[in-house]
Amino acid sequence: MPYSMLFSPITINSMKLQNRIVGAPMVARDIVTLTGFVTPAYIDFILRRAKGGASMLVLGAVATDPNPYGNAGLGHDKFMPGFKDMVEQVHSQTSCRICLQLYDAIFSSVEEVGIKTINRVVDNFEKAAIRAQAVGVDAVELHCAHSYLLAAFLSTKNKREDEYGKDMEGRMKLPLEIIARIREAVGKDYPIGVRINADEFIIGGNTLKQSRVIAQRFAEAGIDYISLSVGAKTEDSQGYYDFYGLKIPMGYPPVGGYSGYRCIPPAWMPEAVNVYLAEDIRSTIRKAGYTIPVMTAGRIPYPRLAEEILQTEKADLIGLSRPLLRDPDWPLKAKEGREKEIEQCAYCNKCMESLLIQKKGHYCTFSKELKEK
Repeated sequence: MPYSMLFSPITINSMKLQNRIVGAPMVARDIVTLTGFVTPAYIDFILRRAKGGASMLVLGAVATDPNPYGNAGLGHDKFMPGFKDMVEQVHSQTSCRICLQLYDAIFSSVEEVGIKTINRVVDNFEKAAIRAQAVGVDAVELHCAHSYLLAAFLSTKNKREDEYGKDMEGRMKLPLEIIARIREAVGKDYPIGVRINADEFIIGGNTLKQSRVIAQRFAEAGIDYISLSVGAKTEDSQGYYDFYGLKIPMGYPPVGGYSGYRCIPPAWMPEAVNVYLAEDIRSTIRKAGYTIPVMTAGRIPYPRLAEEILQTEKADLIGLSRPLLRDPDWPLKAKEGREKEIEQCAYCNKCMESLLIQKKGHYCTFSKELKEK
């Protein structure tokens, strides 16, 4: 096999993955209903990528709040049948595992979030994880990156003066409470991951100095894998876009600030631009005695580059997002030695225009999928 590490199995808690290629989280706006229900189009989108050979797909931004704001939601029992149908189709037709990235869509500043709201957030995460397990989802991931609620609590930009701020322990209190509640609810064998920003790439935000500590504390808390992202902070956004009547700060290309471009690096940035951060975090937790897998992502276009990252122990899992938009069969072609047949992502970020501006869903603008929309 040309890529021995890339196609070696790995175990995350009780879940065995067939290879090291993971579909990194992508939001599903406009291929779910405005009220958050799974649709046939969403199932087709996920199933197509599951058939392409990725070992796990992380379904991005699944809302824990009963009002999912246009993303897929699991904040109420009414959303369960759609996810159950999706999981059953994926499991019956592929060996791919399904992980839900759970998040809260509160857009208030950290300082404005009251204790009652915090308690409700913890309850919502726990209940969503219970629902995910009940419908056969293989794992859940806490979204503690970008500009979402948990990331905002973790950031040094958090200026709260109560128990949920002041210092690192205070800033970590909310996500650690959520992890403890979910673990108690789903049991010790159910995989729980977390995605964090290794660097926020904004003035006064978290850098490796903070993320090293955050990653180690999550490992101590029993997290089963750590997925690393960067940036996508609203603090350096350039303007707003209208999302079904909500004015959302731009934090992503093509019109976001620098932190947005670091999160979704375009063609003018180096390949594997953020991998050095994963290498540092992985080394940090290994030195602390933890062996949980670390996932990296961001402009990793070729199987040989992914293999090199794994061989040099810079990461344990390779997260692919835009490459799987361009060519869902990227993993299968690499495994079969057909690397030259992979339809290469140009990293033009027109997929973000499709999602945010054209509102056609998260598709590559060069793909047949979008042309069929």
